[in-house]
Amino acid sequence: MRVERNLELDLDWRVTTTVIRVVPAQGALTLEIPLIDGEIVLSEHVTATEDKVLVSMEPTQRAVTWVSSLRRVSPLTLAAAAGEPWSEVWRVGVGSIWHARFSGIPESEAQHGNEGARIAEFHPRGGEQLTMTTTRPEASEGTTLAFDAVNLMISQGDRSSTTKLTLQYRSTSGAQHVLRLPAGAEVSEVRIDNRIEPLRSEGRELTVPILPGSHTIAVTWREGEGVDSVAGTPDVDLGAPASNITMRLTLPQNRWLLGTTGPRLGPAVLYWPELAALLLFALILGRVRLTPLKARHWLLLGLGFSTFSWLVLAWVATWLLVCGARERLRDDVDWWQFNAAQVAVAVLTVTALIAIVSNLPQGLLGTPDMHVTGNGSAGNSLKWFADRSDTVLPTASAWSVPLWIYKALILAWALWLSFALLRWLPWVWRCFSSQGYWRQFQVITKAAGDKE
Repeated sequence: MRVERNLELDLDWRVTTTVIRVVPAQGALTLEIPLIDGEIVLSEHVTATEDKVLVSMEPTQRAVTWVSSLRRVSPLTLAAAAGEPWSEVWRVGVGSIWHARFSGIPESEAQHGNEGARIAEFHPRGGEQLTMTTTRPEASEGTTLAFDAVNLMISQGDRSSTTKLTLQYRSTSGAQHVLRLPAGAEVSEVRIDNRIEPLRSEGRELTVPILPGSHTIAVTWREGEGVDSVAGTPDVDLGAPASNITMRLTLPQNRWLLGTTGPRLGPAVLYWPELAALLLFALILGRVRLTPLKARHWLLLGLGFSTFSWLVLAWVATWLLVCGARERLRDDVDWWQFNAAQVAVAVLTVTALIAIVSNLPQGLLGTPDMHVTGNGSAGNSLKWFADRSDTVLPTASAWSVPLWIYKALILAWALWLSFALLRWLPWVWRCFSSQGYWRQFQVITKAAGDKE
């Protein structure tokens, strides 16, 4: 016979014993197999005494199996009886919570069971013993809860704001966890793995159940405060470290965004460095004597167009400079050069006026383009990202003013531009008409040293 004992060392220790017929191939067999110290037979179809199991095989039966529990003792000794009509095979599967050391006989071969658990196999001879010493390693220091991803979405309204916090976490144990929400938050919905849970906050604290494994929690709340000059993300304490934090803040369309602050990977309002460049160009163009415009005129001209079309500003500036250059055109230029200059001034004048008339309503009726960019941000939709936080989420904010302020300013600028064009157009006409409007085709011949 061959006796195979499979030991499983996990939270509970179990032994599965299989007695296999070797010879004779047929015939009834009866023998007593000794148990391991601390083994308690659980199967009902076998006859067991305190330290032995009576195995009876029918003439054609090939094997008998029973399952037992095993007391968790260390060291544990397994012995192969000498002079008995069977050989033994011992297999020990050591779970991840145990560390086992073997002595007495060498290990024959190692296998791997479920989830990569190591299985040590031994083939003892009669009279040999195996001593197994087991210890349970101490748990490593660290938290049992980790937030792998955090998504915070704030939709800011005129009179209130709605916030949705989505948490993706992993946990090694089940527990109750407390989230600290901002003061005045009214929780409207809590979802765990997309299932609505009847949970309510007490003051700033919201207690949510944490389940072992990977799960998702989504909390939605409302705050009664409307948008102000400074709108920011709420103060949220997760009570555990978090990573991959994404924050989105959406401002109402009737707000004029001026600037932002927050984690480095976030939106940037590029209008202000562009405005600094505009100021520098206004100072330079103010010193150019081609046009009657001073630095303040160039600056005012750029301030209006910069909020809705830099291209139109560049075209208008080119038009004015070309007109100034046309006024200083020399009298002795060829006829075709003069006519080309006239065509250029006429085309630039018409197209510049068309561009002003067609794009001015966009500035008066639309929203200012503050050139917001960075991390997928655009307009009044702002997005920040932080790689990690301890327990309190990082905060971000945006400065804005009511859009009617921009409307009033752009209306005043449009009125200024209208009066300015009334002053500039006569000057453009003088530039265009100086030295005549058009020159006829001329043929220049040379004969006997004379010119005609």
